[in-house]
Amino acid sequence: MAREGRTGLVIPVPAADAALAPVAERYPHVVRDGVPAHLSVLYPFLAAEELDTGVVTTLRALFDRQPPLRVVLDRCHRQGGFVYLVPEPMDALRELTDRVRRGWPHLVPYEGRYDLVDPHVTVAMGAEEETAAALRREAAESVPLTVELGEAWLVVLRQRWQLHERFVFGGQ
Repeated sequence: MAREGRTGLVIPVPAADAALAPVAERYPHVVRDGVPAHLSVLYPFLAAEELDTGVVTTLRALFDRQPPLRVVLDRCHRQGGFVYLVPEPMDALRELTDRVRRGWPHLVPYEGRYDLVDPHVTVAMGAEEETAAALRREAAESVPLTVELGEAWLVVLRQRWQLHERFVFGGQ
């Protein structure tokens, strides 16, 4: 469970929210809550009290150099109770994540809880095995889904996830 004051850098994927709405309605207890469908760039990011003008300026410069991306969410996977969509191609997303991590090398994605953290859109977390299998089957019916990625959000948990700053790719 995320703690108050936590932050994250995410790329919103609104088309995935629309495509997965029927799944979210059927399984509200395990589908991500409070933040729209997204690809995580770096979570957790800095603590909310560390977000100053310098951090925002650095992020803005980084995302200004990032061209918009087109990816296809073409596969739905499951690992235990974790269900997620995989974007392709993944190289540009990995490169973007690496650039952010080079700016803050002391931050470890997901606090090191997972061995490999490739870009993905979370469908559900913490589901029972049987529910997760059903979720994967139902979510798989929503793909392939071609999406345009054109911005990143810096979000902060303050009772609920809130947009702190928006960064448009390519400075558009």
